[in-house]
Amino acid sequence: MKHEVFHHFIQEQRLYKIFSRITKYVSIGFLVIYLYLLFSSSYTASPLIVVINYLAILTSFSGIITFKYFEIPTLLLDVFTLKSAAPFFQLGEEERQFVWRKAGKEDILPASPTPELIIKELYLFDRYPWKRIGRIYSVGYLVVILISVFYLTSVYLENGFQN
Repeated sequence: MKHEVFHHFIQEQRLYKIFSRITKYVSIGFLVIYLYLLFSSSYTASPLIVVINYLAILTSFSGIITFKYFEIPTLLLDVFTLKSAAPFFQLGEEERQFVWRKAGKEDILPASPTPELIIKELYLFDRYPWKRIGRIYSVGYLVVILISVFYLTSVYLENGFQN
């Protein structure tokens, strides 16, 4: 069980790295399209550049949401609701230290920390529900991106960004 819990933590960290990379690449992609449109002489008066601008800004904002979503590992967030029954307490001391450092804490976690200590140190009682906010944002982001890409593609296929 202890190994499964730590494995889940490692998977969560990999997912964070994947989402961060995707956000970066999508943002760079929109930047390239934006620069192309900005410097193409026949395009400068078209309102499509505004769509690309907003998509680039939205994608950059996604980096903040992604960071907040993964800022504190789920193993530690579970301590707030499950107290001593949280999977975090099934980990060995070295694994707990590793998870603790991933939450941005450089100080050493006591050998047998209490749920109250973790909640107090990470301010879990005063934390927004970033996991829920992140899921809602992701759905909204995907809808906006898909509609915008469909719109941009249809305009490009019609007139090649000439208007």
